[in-house]
Amino acid sequence: MRDRIRRTGVTPMGVAVVGGALWWAIGSLAFPAGLGTLVLAFGLLAAGWLYRAARRRPDARVPLSASARGRLRRLVLLGGLLVVGAVLGLGGLGYSELTSPVACMVVGGCLVPAAALLDRPGCVPLGAALMVLGACGALLALRSVGELYPMGLVGLGAGALLWVAAAVEVGMHLELRTKIGRR
Repeated sequence: MRDRIRRTGVTPMGVAVVGGALWWAIGSLAFPAGLGTLVLAFGLLAAGWLYRAARRRPDARVPLSASARGRLRRLVLLGGLLVVGAVLGLGGLGYSELTSPVACMVVGGCLVPAAALLDRPGCVPLGAALMVLGACGALLALRSVGELYPMGLVGLGAGALLWVAAAVEVGMHLELRTKIGRR
């Protein structure tokens, strides 16, 4: 009976898909209630499909080692503390519209050292793209009124970037390329 029960470990692909779903949910909060619900439902369906499709690939099931998990936990804790500090600090200064872009920049900044930790060099351009997206969102937040740009654009963009990175990591882009090439 115990042989049937398998514990799945933390995989980089799983973390990217769940992180993308979290960012997508943050981005969907910028829309009105009905449209926001539809955007959120679409994103959760896409995340579920990506997770299910990627789990069938053997290289997506390789869990992290115990030492890498510990260092990754410390990095996630540091990033979380920086995000909470930024949210509290920016809210106290009256710049609460910058919380999503700054959080995106912090997550991108944490992905750069995570590249060496996870032995995934693809995390460096992903982290750089998230930092650029956060910076662009911050500029748009300071020049516009409302939550669409700072929260919607940054949240949906970061979610999409993380999902694309997860799909590329497991090689789903090659499968799509061969399907398109056959037509």
